[in-house]
Amino acid sequence: MQVDKNGKQRKSASAKLEPPVEKTDHLPGDVLPGDEKLRIIPLGGLGEIGKNTMVFAYGNDMFLVDAGMAFPTEDMLGVDVVLPDLSFLKANQSKIRGIAITHGHEDHIGGIPFMLAEVSVPVIYGPALALGLLEGKLAESGLSERTELRQVSPRQIVRMGVFEVEFIRCTHSIADSYSLIIRTPVGVVVHTGDFKFDFTPVDGEQFDIARLTACADSEEGILLLLSDSTNTEREGYTPSERTVWTKLNEVFSQAKGRIIVTTFASNVNRMKQVLQLAMNYHRKVGVLGRSMLNFARIARELGYMSYPDDLLVSIDTIRQLPHDEVVILTTGSQGEPMSALTRIANDEHRMVKILSGDTVVVSATPIPGNERSVANTINALCQRGARVVYGRDAGVHVSGHACREEQKLMINLCRPRFFMPVHGEYRMLVKHGELAELCGVKQENIFVLENGDVLEMGREHGVKSGAVTAGVVLIDYNRDWKIDEEIVNDRRKLADDGLVSVVVTVNEKGMLAAGPDVAMRGIILPRGVPAEEFVLMVRSRVEQILKEGERSKLLSADGVKQIIEDGLTAYFADTMKIRPLLQVVAMRANAMLREAQPDPDRITFKQGKK
Repeated sequence: MQVDKNGKQRKSASAKLEPPVEKTDHLPGDVLPGDEKLRIIPLGGLGEIGKNTMVFAYGNDMFLVDAGMAFPTEDMLGVDVVLPDLSFLKANQSKIRGIAITHGHEDHIGGIPFMLAEVSVPVIYGPALALGLLEGKLAESGLSERTELRQVSPRQIVRMGVFEVEFIRCTHSIADSYSLIIRTPVGVVVHTGDFKFDFTPVDGEQFDIARLTACADSEEGILLLLSDSTNTEREGYTPSERTVWTKLNEVFSQAKGRIIVTTFASNVNRMKQVLQLAMNYHRKVGVLGRSMLNFARIARELGYMSYPDDLLVSIDTIRQLPHDEVVILTTGSQGEPMSALTRIANDEHRMVKILSGDTVVVSATPIPGNERSVANTINALCQRGARVVYGRDAGVHVSGHACREEQKLMINLCRPRFFMPVHGEYRMLVKHGELAELCGVKQENIFVLENGDVLEMGREHGVKSGAVTAGVVLIDYNRDWKIDEEIVNDRRKLADDGLVSVVVTVNEKGMLAAGPDVAMRGIILPRGVPAEEFVLMVRSRVEQILKEGERSKLLSADGVKQIIEDGLTAYFADTMKIRPLLQVVAMRANAMLREAQPDPDRITFKQGKK
């Protein structure tokens, strides 16, 4: 059974309440009896925003803190989701004892269904909201039987092999968030998860600072602190979530027409405030976006928010109501191309159109990499006559991550001997490390790692010790779920510099028998050069390349293909400063040999070398 935050039980297909406890694919070095070291290995989340996945290993026991995903950057054409490479976990899955989830954001749990399709994980521990979301994901993917979900409560300790993991309440932008106190054979490690210090949280759940300080004050103390680095470039403190209420209330009081609010679907506390304001101003709420509906349903079932049954109505009903009685709560705060708000902004949504007098509230800040997409959406909304409330100065959003003064507070509360910044781009990790030094951590005890690096810890020392396989896996939901990185590189080259296709036929002596036939797509021609003349120039260059080519290579179709690819790559780079995608098909005149005969299903593309 699962229980909600008020202690009530609710039925669950797979989740159980856990009772309180009484670059290789292998770890570097041989593990000998009596010589075990704690090894901490980030597979994602360092040097980037997203796909947070951290491995803790000791001897033959291993567990993970979170297993997240990231969203693609603009140049990852056709990619829907970015995941960590699982090679290391697959090679060591017999050692995996479980996963500890800190909270329910996609960059912390979104990779779990993909992981379970390839890696065996016996148990996943986490808070009720995160497990409620994960349970639906696993059921949808047919993976519910691949693991066991066990819900934890504040200050609960669970065992995974030699590790004891205590979940302590922290404050973040999603309800039911935890930091972790991890007891290992070499000492105590604290993993903050994503956090900020919000002393007036909307849900009333305070950060359990007392437990942190008790741990730091114990005889053993805290050996190592892993701390969230996301806002380390921002001075001061992150405002409380409650500060958003005043500005949202002002927007609601002034709006004469419909109010459209977009925020992260996972921001249950923000959603809770919007619903309360809708009730205060006698407005009905229509929800757009599957993830938003999902979060609202699960959060209500678990008791994280409550609202009358008639508050949420269908979009069909919303369309029939007076405009000053309507709120639309929607996904799309990051300008995602297929999200409801983006389609509304582009006048592509079949149910909702922007009307003059609409107020749109963007209650979120762009994730790094999404700035352009968000700006495009806001521009489109303004062009259609909406009043758009957005930006850091508008007061309709606060971050869920600690700024520098809070990060200092965390370091001083924990007083760790060693420090490792996590969750952030590389410059953020470096700045967080500098902050730890200012707070008294010795420079030699601060470790700024990259994904795949291994931090080896003993009771009195820490050292980087080799690396394991780490990288990215690219996912396309609409086709075969994994995409080879070379395919993405080819798409990028095609978008940047176009395509040139060459077909030639050579005889048995390596002499040109037919062609070359040249076609091109997306090539920006030199000034004053017509397309027909440019094709003739390329044909002439191919003929010259073949005349000057190494005779032994010209005797095979594969050799001819390679000579043309290399020659044209150099030609375009030197004369036009471009590296287009090259498609070269070489055939032998003697049809009996059929060497390297082109096959429509096996045409290869060559990316220009830099």
